[in-house]
Amino acid sequence: MKNMNRHILLFLFFTGYLLIFLLSAPLLAEDHSTRVEGQVQRLAPITVTAERIPQYVKNHPQNVVIMNQEEIKKRNFLEVGEALASMPGVDVRQSSGSMGTKISIRGGGSGSVLILVDGRPINSSQYGGVDLNTIPVEIVKQVMVFKPPVPVWLGQGSTAGAVNIVTVSPTRSTSKKSRNKGRFKMRGGSYGAANASCTYTVSQDQGNVMLTAGGGHKDGKRPNSDRDSGNFSFNWSKKSQFQTRYDLNGRYYQTEHGSSGPTDNETPNARQNYRKGSLDFHADGLIGDTGEFTMKWYTDIEDLKDRANDGRISTLENYKYGMKGETIWSHEEGGALRLGGLLERNEVEHNISGDHHREKASLHLQHDREIYDFTISLGLRGEHTSDFGYFPAGNIGLSYAVGQNTLLKTNAGYSVEIPTFNQLYQPSHGSIDQVRGNPNLSEEEIYSCDLSLEHSFSKKTVFNATLFRTDTRDMITYLRDENLIYHPENISRAYKQGVEIFLTSKWQKNISLDLSYIYQDKENKETNKDLPYSPRHNAKLTGKFVLPTGTKVEAIFKALSHQYSSPGTVQSKKLDSYCVVNLKTIHPILIKSLPCEIFVHINNLFDTYFESHAGYPDDGFRFIAGMNMNF
Repeated sequence: MKNMNRHILLFLFFTGYLLIFLLSAPLLAEDHSTRVEGQVQRLAPITVTAERIPQYVKNHPQNVVIMNQEEIKKRNFLEVGEALASMPGVDVRQSSGSMGTKISIRGGGSGSVLILVDGRPINSSQYGGVDLNTIPVEIVKQVMVFKPPVPVWLGQGSTAGAVNIVTVSPTRSTSKKSRNKGRFKMRGGSYGAANASCTYTVSQDQGNVMLTAGGGHKDGKRPNSDRDSGNFSFNWSKKSQFQTRYDLNGRYYQTEHGSSGPTDNETPNARQNYRKGSLDFHADGLIGDTGEFTMKWYTDIEDLKDRANDGRISTLENYKYGMKGETIWSHEEGGALRLGGLLERNEVEHNISGDHHREKASLHLQHDREIYDFTISLGLRGEHTSDFGYFPAGNIGLSYAVGQNTLLKTNAGYSVEIPTFNQLYQPSHGSIDQVRGNPNLSEEEIYSCDLSLEHSFSKKTVFNATLFRTDTRDMITYLRDENLIYHPENISRAYKQGVEIFLTSKWQKNISLDLSYIYQDKENKETNKDLPYSPRHNAKLTGKFVLPTGTKVEAIFKALSHQYSSPGTVQSKKLDSYCVVNLKTIHPILIKSLPCEIFVHINNLFDTYFESHAGYPDDGFRFIAGMNMNF
């Protein structure tokens, strides 16, 4: 019955797409060049490049939130996770494991979030999250958050949303004085925290190169929570005479840290050594007058040594190779046809759970069509993996411009989420003292939809309200046994539904306010109990001010209602509600004509006690002070 439902759904999506494609085929077949005084003028393709993201967000049905490099620097975010956590409807929780960054969108509780760098997946073999510290914030050009249901071209693993981190592509400077430029950052603070990084860009005729290196140390508040880390990255970029851009990116990250464990199962002797290297090559160019192509080749190599509290050693080697290609055709009347695919292989060598591998192949097709005040988006994706077979995905969306300042959007999607290697075999997340895998897991089936209203009262004040719902069959969640070990299990049926509200307003030139609020109802239909890590209320208020001296001040107030660390309402698994206040100040100065900034960040200003993860209390009041220098 399950396979029959999938094929019926696939047939319906395909039929709908075919009808829209046939109706718009004459437009796609037209010559969309225009002539001005006898010369052919090429029309700009309508694609989701960094320069066209605002246009895409405004006109397309999907709910997308973006933060660009200018804002990242202006607000002095020190890590990618910090920038992401400040965005509306997004929460970031850091665990003690090597890949412990947990990201939730719209309150969490409904599956995994796909993490991509420049459009290619980086957590396809992970535990549902990655250590965002492997991506230096200095190389980030843009952070994009896609709220579910997400478009199919982003790929599998995005049932609860997706995050695409766009890296900087260095460009050649036309000024001889600024051909080479750099930025140095240093900071220190609570619990022995110390960090320094440097970024340097070199402009050359053969291509432009950007180098980034950094390292840091932190003792941590709890015993055995110290961490030493270092990173290095490079980016080489060149544009050919045929307007094809080539980018070569390399990243290396390593850390040695303790795994302290939760307070009810402490592991004072558990340690981890983790190393990760990545290499990406991109080629982007034009096809005729109305088309573009993108090709990406990538590889990740990971090495983890995990020493348990009793001295046992777990070693992991993980290799991932892949390529992703896409072509996009756009037309003058408004709209685009997107066709692409992905091939990927994952290999895991683990001394406890054995050796495993997964080959994955996928094809996607998406058509966006603008008709008067409507924009229609319809996409299909077919995937095959060597261990779980074939499964489809699809999404359909519609946006309607009610007036000049009001936009209605609605989306619906279907996808299948296959278990990660960590869920099946637990080879790489956290300490082996805490988590086990389950090779008998089934894949998840997810149906999601939303309806949103966006209204601009002015260029400085925008309001957005979204109703959403997600239904999941065979949802994967974690249970804790009598030995205090977590292990994944399937829940036959679960759902979450609610409302998300976002308001941003810039009252004056130097004062702005952002407010986001999420209310959700969620339930495990087997037990009629709550889903884990999904608070009913989630609110975030951010105020930004610029003083006459040029000093920037930012205050963030965050409040979450109670939640549970496992399915159910067992009081011992309850995490109490809490409110926290974070504060930062950034002041510009000159040091021997070099523009600099000095800053102070304070987290948990009032030293509020709360658990960010079951048995993992927050570190409480802490501060970071430092300086940025441009040269």
